[in-house]
Amino acid sequence: IKINLLTGSHKNLPWKFKPVEPIIFIRPGDVTTIEYVVENLSNEETTGIATFVYFPNQFGAYINKINCFCYDAKTLKPKETEKYSLVIFIDPEATKDSKTKNIKEVTIQFTFFDYKEYKKQKS
Repeated sequence: IKINLLTGSHKNLPWKFKPVEPIIFIRPGDVTTIEYVVENLSNEETTGIATFVYFPNQFGAYINKINCFCYDAKTLKPKETEKYSLVIFIDPEATKDSKTKNIKEVTIQFTFFDYKEYKKQKS
């Protein structure tokens, strides 16, 4: 399955965020590690948290995140660059479900938000 990796940072978070490889291919049943590079472009320490969406969204039921940077707030020092990893497993059942068996291309989009702003909206 072709996986398009889209990334972005909210305008309130001065981060550059991109996948090492923007397009990958994953065979259902394989565990795959995806690397992202994140850079704080500002002169201040900042904290972000990532959210994600899948397109088509019905395929998301078959993507299992074994390990994801998206579950925790991440802090970067001024001008610091880090690599974050996403480890996923695509359930082979996706190839049998009538709603997903013909899907050959999926997009996973991550967006980093300023953690303080995100926390305010969630409370």
